[in-house]
Formats: sequence, structure tokens, C-alpha cells
Amino acid sequence: MIAIALAAVLQEPADVQSGLCQRALAAAPAYSVCTETPHGVALAMDRANADALARHASAGEARFQTYFARDIAPYAVTSSPTPLDRGALETAGFVHVLPWPDPEAFDRARRQGIETAARQFASSQGLGAAQADQMVARALVNGGAEGGKAALDAGMLPHELGHLWFTQAFWPRVDQGDEGVSHYGGPGPDWLDELAAVLLEDAPTTDRRRAQMQQLLRGEVVPTIGPVAGRDTLIDLKGFLSRAHPALARVQMNPPNLPAGGGIALVYTPAGGAPSAAAQERLFYIQARGFVDFLTDKTGRATVFADIAQALAGGRTFEAWLSTDGAALGLPDTIDGLDRLWREGR
Repeated sequence: MIAIALAAVLQEPADVQSGLCQRALAAAPAYSVCTETPHGVALAMDRANADALARHASAGEARFQTYFARDIAPYAVTSSPTPLDRGALETAGFVHVLPWPDPEAFDRARRQGIETAARQFASSQGLGAAQADQMVARALVNGGAEGGKAALDAGMLPHELGHLWFTQAFWPRVDQGDEGVSHYGGPGPDWLDELAAVLLEDAPTTDRRRAQMQQLLRGEVVPTIGPVAGRDTLIDLKGFLSRAHPALARVQMNPPNLPAGGGIALVYTPAGGAPSAAAQERLFYIQARGFVDFLTDKTGRATVFADIAQALAGGRTFEAWLSTDGAALGLPDTIDGLDRLWREGR
């Protein structure tokens, strides 16, 4: 009851009256604190963490409604060092339950991931134990260079929620549990599913992806990508629109080892040592950001991806949508034409 009262201080009266926190804490009494958002809750073991997660989720809600203009089903972000029985929250009406690492779990997973990657890279280079230890130490220092957990929460929490909200908004009756065989995310094409998530990222994450795209198009090496021909991949729009998510094969063959209480896996690669598969995954996100900017700029329509999703959910193809709706929005009416427009000036 104390946690519910404290949450009320932070919310607008309309949000408090929704009773989401009361339902969530009744379903998951192991949590100490709940903070409401307009459409969901953040459950955590301390006030600062719950408030921060709720703030980032709320920002994601606003972006989702700007770009997709659809309702958001009730959801719960759960941050705890121990696993959660999500069934009770789902029974209580929370359509989506997203486990998220608490600060201690995040730091533990971060350190373990960095050390494992650094030692594997040192071994691949024939380095001895002392040199490997030095590489691990340097990697641990540099591993938080992009802001650590605060940056991850701000950028990736809305991103991951975006995948869930997007699928529920346009494919609400599809059993998502069966889609993992052929799709990385929901039943829509992987490029559109990823765009929906990238659209919800915060400004620093967005700016970083844009900067990386420009660097790669100039032929520069981006340390987090590694020495790959990024330009060749990024200008291939037809490939982007037809390929499966580069992470799909990895997830099918080797499901990520999620940290206890967390819904994401942390993967680190030493600068300059990115394996091709990991580099292609990162390029996919950057290309998604670039295509978002390209299509919204050409159409002048924030909800253009909602229009596309509605058409695809109705059984049409993207090219069929272009053939009937593209010209009115200033776009070519074929994929080939769109690809040529994409390549201009790049």
C-alpha cells in the first residue's frame, strides 16, 4: 500500500485512477515499488529504478502513438534480480510482460559478457594469459563508454516494447509464440518489425545510428561494427526489404542466455574484432534508421509506416502498397524505383 501511495504522487490523477499499480502489485507481490505510465506499469525493487523505467516507457508510448496512432494494450516492465512468474501478471490483464535487468543484474551480465568476448578475441589472436587479462581490464573500462545502463534503458526499453506493441496493434490474433520459426519478431516482415522498434528509440540512440550510417557510407570503419564493407550493405535497399533479420539464425540455433530477471541479452565484441554475423546485425539496425528517415522525409507523413503495416496485415505486399498508394505520397510505384531513389546522392 505504501508503494501504491508513493506512485500516486508521481502520476497525473487520471493515471492513478486506472488502478494499474494496484493490480500489478497484487499479482506480483514480490516487488516493492510500482510506477504507472498512461498504459502500463514499471515494477522494481527500488523507487529510482521504477521511476526511470516508467519514464522511458512513457516516452516510448508517446512515440508509438505519433508514428502508429494505435492503442497500447496494458503492459508491465518488471525489473528484478530474480526470475518472475509472469503468468499472474498476464492473468491480471497485462497483455505484455517485459522482464528487464535491474542495475545489479545488468552490471553482472555486462562484466561477464565483456570478459567472455575479450578472452575469446585474445585467444583468436594467440595472446597469452597476461595479455588476455590486460585486454579484459581495458574492455571493462571501455564497456560503459556509451552510457551504461542508463543509456540502454533510455534507448532499448522503448525499442523492445515497440516490437510488442507493433505486433499487438496490427496482428493481434496471431500467436507470437509460433512465429519464432520463421520471423525474428512478429508475423510482419522483419524489416518493418525492426523499423517499428527503431522508431521508438530515444534521441541519443537515434543520433548515434544516423552518425554511424554517414560514417559507413563514407567508407569509414566504425569500431562497434568492425572492418566490414558497410556501405555495400547499406545502399542495398532491395536486400534490406527482402532478407530475414540477420539475428534470426543465431537466435534459432543458440537462444540468448538471458540474465536472471532480465528480458535482454548483452553481447559485446572487442573493437575491430566484430564477426561478420554480428556486424550484419548492427548494420540492419542502422539501415532501418536510415530507411525511417528516408521514407518519412519523402512522404512528409509520420504515420506512413502505420499505413504500410495496415496494408501488409491485410495480406498485401509492400510493392502492392507502393503501386496503389506510393504516387500520392511522392514515392515510386515499384521496389526498383524506390531502390533507385534510395541510392541517389549516397
